[in-house]
Amino acid sequence: MTDTQPRHARAESTRSRPDPGEQTSRTTATIIAVLAVAFAILLFLAFRAVTDESNGDVQRSGFPGQGGVEPALATDGAELERRDDGLIARVDIPTPEPGSYEYPTGDMVSPWAEPHPPVSPGAANAPEVFTLWLIVFNDPESCTNDQCDADDTAADAAARGGVYQVDGRVADGGSMSFVGNIRVGQQPAVGSPLDNPTGADVHLAIAPHGRALSGADGWRQLNGPVGNPTLWWTAEFSPNH
Repeated sequence: MTDTQPRHARAESTRSRPDPGEQTSRTTATIIAVLAVAFAILLFLAFRAVTDESNGDVQRSGFPGQGGVEPALATDGAELERRDDGLIARVDIPTPEPGSYEYPTGDMVSPWAEPHPPVSPGAANAPEVFTLWLIVFNDPESCTNDQCDADDTAADAAARGGVYQVDGRVADGGSMSFVGNIRVGQQPAVGSPLDNPTGADVHLAIAPHGRALSGADGWRQLNGPVGNPTLWWTAEFSPNH
């Protein structure tokens, strides 16, 4: 059978056929572009959702030195968000240098707390443990001596104070971060439950526990108090009225 198609036509027909590899590359690039746009939209929507949720009253502060004296541990880095349903605490501060501050002793525990192991300073290669506490006073106007303190967390205290542990960390770097929250009605370790998140006086306290230990002792360091307010770093937040 004779091929009647001119040679130049056959050549032109061959050149006009799309390259399968090039077509696949273009399709892949299109898919990647579409996915990138979709991902960007999802990120935007997620950001909007988080922004919409974080609509509480946010207060910021630093941390004075132990017991409220100078020098300060940090001039900023403490944040308290007040919401109708509870409180959210966030902390991001430099890690105290081991040996640069006063340590509690292991027998300095509250009557309601479990025994604490012996406390010793850490070192460059031996990190230390710190816990974060929220101490709330639902009726700050009723605090004794015009100052809210441990006396106002007793069961029958008029200020209806309550003590909550909200986080604990082994600080193995130059900075340490904490985050925690409590809900309205949540039972504290001692005292009265939170019921006035927007009007309570709130103390955000960091307690040092010394060199990080292992096993059950390490678990206890991260779960419970040691020391007293004179050895803690405390940021105080008064209600915005």
